[in-house]
Amino acid sequence: MTNEQIIAAVDVEWIAARTHELVEVFSVTMAETEVCGVYEGMMRDIGLEVDVREVSPGRNNLYAKLSGAGDGPALMLNGHLDTIPVGNCPPCYREGNRIYGRGATDMKGGMAAALAAVKAIKESGVQLQGDLWLTAVVGHEEPEAKKDGPRALITDLNNQRVSADRILIVEGRDALWVMSMGSMVFTIVLESSEGGKHTQYVPFADNPLRYVGELIQRIYQFQIELDGGSLHPLAGAERIDLGMVSGGDYFNRTPLSCTLTGTRRWLPGRNAEQVLAELQALLEPIATAGNLALRVEMEHQREPFETSAEDGAVQAVRRAHGVVVGADAEFVGLRIVGDANLYVHGSGVATFYYGPSNETAHADLEWVEIERLQQAAQVYVLAAVDYCGRA
Repeated sequence: MTNEQIIAAVDVEWIAARTHELVEVFSVTMAETEVCGVYEGMMRDIGLEVDVREVSPGRNNLYAKLSGAGDGPALMLNGHLDTIPVGNCPPCYREGNRIYGRGATDMKGGMAAALAAVKAIKESGVQLQGDLWLTAVVGHEEPEAKKDGPRALITDLNNQRVSADRILIVEGRDALWVMSMGSMVFTIVLESSEGGKHTQYVPFADNPLRYVGELIQRIYQFQIELDGGSLHPLAGAERIDLGMVSGGDYFNRTPLSCTLTGTRRWLPGRNAEQVLAELQALLEPIATAGNLALRVEMEHQREPFETSAEDGAVQAVRRAHGVVVGADAEFVGLRIVGDANLYVHGSGVATFYYGPSNETAHADLEWVEIERLQQAAQVYVLAAVDYCGRA
């Protein structure tokens, strides 16, 4: 059977129906029990044996393998089943070439497309040389899960419950997302040992809030320095941003402490501890000048990842995109982070992304185009045959 015949077997209406069925299921992070059962049923319906891996009661990662002849590279198609809160997004419906609803593009459409790709290869009778894995995880979106699903998959990669030479996350738009910056949420705390005093009796020059202003100005200047520093060809300059500033407990009292919270994103080649120490050193002179104690802390930190554009699996997807879409695939790098940052550093398995769409992810009106779901599934088919090889 030719590659053209295999991708022609990708059933667009089957994908649309599976996407619609998944989007109809409420599956906000920590409430994935029902969607796990639905997706497990879909995997079994196409003849896959499913390894149900409990992450927490009722919340399961799902693993299935299409076995190869045994001596080719193994590719894993991976994604998450949970969504952000529904918010103002309307209930699932189909209109024209689109399916609407929370999770349509992020990322139940991609999970339906990956399943359709495995189905097409399985039903074609084509024997791959290497294994093709399909894995679905929980606990991706909301911080309260602490990435428990992806971290469980990392554990299972390291103990060889599952195995892969490359991981392709079926998320994002139809481009080769091969790099993400590192990311952290930082908190800066300035504390005064003088205690709260009536502002009438404290020179403004000594008010801790004055030094908050100087910190903000220094952070702004630092971003200018970053813009003129090292630029990544795909992602550009590093970033530092502020989102929250607070201080004081009364309108005419000097504050005991002031807090600034923001995000810091950095390029491959450095790590979170180095970036945190850099920020501490950057702001220490201002705190010292104000006789204030400075504390800089981080959370939700992720190290950057970058998979070579020349990697064999990346090139297999690039070639597949060219055949299916009829154009060259774009290579992208982003400041935002995802599960690839965890997989690469946690398991050592090179990881990258290629999905059907991402333009409406987390939007009030989330939707995915059915035609792009079909194209993504066809790309996954060709890429798997190319990378894993034919027996």
